[in-house]
Amino acid sequence: MPTPTPATVAGALADPARLALLAALLEGEATVTELASRAALPQPRVSTHLARLRGVGLVTPVAMGRHRAYRVDAARVKPLLDALYATGPAAVLQPSARAGRERRRDTPLRRARTCYDHLAGVAGVALMEALRTRGWVTPRTDHGPRFTLTRSGEAALARRGVDVAAARGSHRRFATACLDWTERRPHLGGALGAAVLDALRAKGYVTRRRGQRAVAIERPLTRWLGA
Repeated sequence: MPTPTPATVAGALADPARLALLAALLEGEATVTELASRAALPQPRVSTHLARLRGVGLVTPVAMGRHRAYRVDAARVKPLLDALYATGPAAVLQPSARAGRERRRDTPLRRARTCYDHLAGVAGVALMEALRTRGWVTPRTDHGPRFTLTRSGEAALARRGVDVAAARGSHRRFATACLDWTERRPHLGGALGAAVLDALRAKGYVTRRRGQRAVAIERPLTRWLGA
């Protein structure tokens, strides 16, 4: 593939929908289905935009289990978006119309849901804040929006049934700061986020709603944190 020129990269960025997709991917790896939901776009259109972004090297496909996801090089993409929106808030980071409706109605989808395989919504953001407050995870900026699991955090999560070792052995990123679709604040993503949700489900704190992304919080997550 020929090296993209500045003009071709600029052309790929000259579309609000593609900017929105890049902003979403800065939150973490995502499938076409997830991106379509976040950006409120038809899946075929998302695929077309991703092909354009892939053609200039801004996104890369990656296998995620049985699914195909996409990722971006945050060290390269984030400065581009920051430069584009240096004069004001990035419009692509504002809630979509659908996200705004979920917030206004305070729906079950807003309160607690899955984001691929980790906990999102109000519950996911609150859990992320609790993990940070307890000093179990700390933010890092050297490789994009990610977190470091501290020694005390690793021990605490292991006591609560989180399989940290398996999460570390995964081929996916370990602990990402995933910008929440409705709350526009980070929840925990990556392999560690998936392992935390698995532990919460195994202990009966969270149950899935059949055929839905919304999940039910059966017991306060503060009780799990304080166990």
